[in-house]
Amino acid sequence: MNLKTYVKGVNVVVDTLWGDSGKGKIVDMASAHVDMVVRYAGGANAGHTIKNDQGTFKFHLIPSGILNPKVLNIIDSGVVLNPDTVVEELLSLRKQGIKITSKNLLISSRAHLVMPWHLLRDQPKKRNSLAAKIGTTGRGIGPTYSDKAARRGLRVKDLFAPNFKKLVIDECREQNEILKKIYGIKPLNAKIIIKNLQKFRKLFKPLVSNTFPIIQDYFKKNKNILGEGAQGALLDISLGGMPFVTSSHPGITGFSMGTGIHDHDIANVIGVTKAYATRVGEGPMPTELLDKQGDLIREIGGEYGTTTGRPRRCGWIDLPATRYGILVTGARSIALMKLDVLDGFKTVKVCVGYRIGNKTIPIPDDMDADTLKDAKPVYRSFKGWMQKTSDFKSFKKLPVNARKYIQFLEKQLGLPVSIISVGPAREQTIIV
Repeated sequence: MNLKTYVKGVNVVVDTLWGDSGKGKIVDMASAHVDMVVRYAGGANAGHTIKNDQGTFKFHLIPSGILNPKVLNIIDSGVVLNPDTVVEELLSLRKQGIKITSKNLLISSRAHLVMPWHLLRDQPKKRNSLAAKIGTTGRGIGPTYSDKAARRGLRVKDLFAPNFKKLVIDECREQNEILKKIYGIKPLNAKIIIKNLQKFRKLFKPLVSNTFPIIQDYFKKNKNILGEGAQGALLDISLGGMPFVTSSHPGITGFSMGTGIHDHDIANVIGVTKAYATRVGEGPMPTELLDKQGDLIREIGGEYGTTTGRPRRCGWIDLPATRYGILVTGARSIALMKLDVLDGFKTVKVCVGYRIGNKTIPIPDDMDADTLKDAKPVYRSFKGWMQKTSDFKSFKKLPVNARKYIQFLEKQLGLPVSIISVGPAREQTIIV
């Protein structure tokens, strides 16, 4: 099978664990064979790093398909959008020689804006102790989604409304009351905010559209559409591991909400997972390695957050959590990332179950902190392959022990491993 065949129709790229598994690389590669890439959830708390022959790119809001000039990229209505971040990314891309027009990027007019008051409300030091422990990026994502759920806040379309200034003044007045009474923060100046937003209007205007009918038109014409998820399944606001979750739906639920394209119309859901496990922030991580092996994985894999720079917690691959993530996301095949990071390990371990009390379970009922607080990983050990894999081009030519490892994962997860990444470059990818 080739990648062109693999991404025909509607496909969605999701993360089966806690995020940071390499979705950006998959989207970048796949976008060469699709007509549209839709970033459908999350905000600037997401970070997708792409390395290819054009350079190294770090995205937070702009879809990872932007490096392929023939693709229409959509920032959809399910995304919460910080204007400053979008401008920063647009300017950075243009400096790197990437042309941005309405032909390759559209921003949904219905997307909610992350405003200065949301950033202030999201500072851990201003919040209660529980919230501070969650490990928020402080990018205003949660407060913006909270306002959206409360049917308030400003949307992209409001930037161009005839009463634009009044809308900002009225919202700022109400938000100032919240900042003062709950957080003890001095009020924001609406005039300064309006002045800052003015500069976005000129830059954004050619790129803003009601993207829903555009997506639907592509779908009805049988165009190839790729959904780009953000964060991971185990951070889902409804089914993730409470309270250590994000404020959106990283799986196909989030994709369907904004696009109107539903499960039965999706050809494939590509579940992205690393050959090991990582997590940023607080919350249970049963396979976390608090030793030299964990440090070694972190350094070899470059496991530092794209958004925050925080070192990621590292451990052996966690199949109970992955199985749960597959259920949440609806993943139908696996893209196994960073296999090469494990090249130098004499022994590679796989967590096949959790020991909770006197029972060993293959998949937990939920990933909540109170459920997993005493969970102990049950491991199966494999001989490492002790051979560089970054130059291999086919599954059959991989070292025997690497193939055995992958085949075991397939059997345990009940899904085919269709993509194997053995390095950051596009060509360091095996399509099975």
